[in-house]
Amino acid sequence: MDCLIYCVTALIISLSLFYAYARYRLSYWSRRGVKSPPTHLLFGNFRECITLKKSPGEMMRDIYNSADPDDPYIGFYIFHKPLLLLRNHDLIKQVMIKDFDVFPNRRFGSGIERDSVGLDSILSMKQPRWRYVRKKLTPVLTGQKLKNMIPLMVECGKPMLNFIEKLPTDEAGWSEYELKDISSRYSTDVLASLAFGVGINSFDEKKTAFWKNGTKIFRGLMRGIAFIILFFIPEWDILIAPFIKKPANYLREIFWDAMNTREKLAFKRGDMIDSMLALKNGEQSPIYKFESDALLAHPSSFYIAGFEASATTIAFVLYDLARHPEHQETLYNEIQTYLSGKELTMDLISELPFLDYVVAESLRLHPPLPVTDRIATKNYELPGTGLIIEKDVPVYVAINASNQDPKYFSKPQDFIPSRAKTEDKKFYESLAFGIGPRACIGQRLALLIVKVVLITILSNYTMSYENKKRSNDSDAIHVFTYAADGLYVQFKKRN
Repeated sequence: MDCLIYCVTALIISLSLFYAYARYRLSYWSRRGVKSPPTHLLFGNFRECITLKKSPGEMMRDIYNSADPDDPYIGFYIFHKPLLLLRNHDLIKQVMIKDFDVFPNRRFGSGIERDSVGLDSILSMKQPRWRYVRKKLTPVLTGQKLKNMIPLMVECGKPMLNFIEKLPTDEAGWSEYELKDISSRYSTDVLASLAFGVGINSFDEKKTAFWKNGTKIFRGLMRGIAFIILFFIPEWDILIAPFIKKPANYLREIFWDAMNTREKLAFKRGDMIDSMLALKNGEQSPIYKFESDALLAHPSSFYIAGFEASATTIAFVLYDLARHPEHQETLYNEIQTYLSGKELTMDLISELPFLDYVVAESLRLHPPLPVTDRIATKNYELPGTGLIIEKDVPVYVAINASNQDPKYFSKPQDFIPSRAKTEDKKFYESLAFGIGPRACIGQRLALLIVKVVLITILSNYTMSYENKKRSNDSDAIHVFTYAADGLYVQFKKRN
């Protein structure tokens, strides 16, 4: 009996101490005069995400929308850790651009810098290593090098067109297929060619090894959980290390085979392997040496970042155009006017303003990665607010919510390409790739890949959309933007 009383007393004391601790930790923002949504005693504001009922993008949108329309920011918690969500566009620019020296690092993947292939790359490096590596990698994607890559992108479009042409058709000549499947195969072929120097055809079911390994990095419930941890709870990285490192073995073999062959034969192809060889054989610095897996990390990061982001963007732009035949026809006419009978070049692509508007508007509605983050390296007073952001407190931007805020956009849920003429296109287009000095180094390449494939498909096919109910896919719980039911459209060959 005494033992039972002792255990019950110990349990009551433990629960009381936990309750007091939790309530104090969850009062961090209220003690600083910052609003926050109602919190769960254990999960903070991320219960539905941690229990896999909502994606992180949805959770961040809910937190964003729980604030009053004119609130410049709102505090929130993941478990008991305080984080700040910026809502005001001027404050986002202040933190991400003007005061980059205070916010140079990302929270994403910060615990796995030991995994050089998976995440110890430009995606997650901290200062001063990040700045050095960024400077070294910037020449990899100069304007001239991008121009030289276009023929490789065009070549990858040929098996894609052949794949669509062979799809079963109905009596009217329409074929239905899921866009993310097509776009991920195409982006795999392009990135394998550009980043690893290998020509593949993911549209041939006998040659899908590269594509399947790429999908393994992102798809599936465990992968979704792994990415949620990397973006929001990186301190737990030890739990997912085996899932992060496994795909590296395949990429390592492909990369070094390409590197050794290229070095032995001494020829150049105009891809990233050429640049990696130059970095490998160039002068090295103690701050970072381009060798072994530290060299592989960069084409791997280009592939990892580009595979999902490019595929998602391509799929959603095509989906938006299929749902809006009037905009699809305008874009087709523009393509015919400027490109008919001509070899595709970067200069010609830059002469297509409506194509630019269409891509920007789709990115506004469906940013591939709906969140981005920074961490304060010292205490910082947010200008005009009196709020002190303490050192090591993460600051987030909900890109999807910010880009659909009625305060900044009229009819924010509608696909209106013409809004790019009058509203802050540069800001919201850049926000989809990260903003400021730490923006995605491959932004120009990604946009070029998207535009080349749009031109390729629209020049040959008309698309339409038929709303059908489909079974829900639980694997859509992910940091990246997914359509749970898939993105199905119909294709019809143009005369």
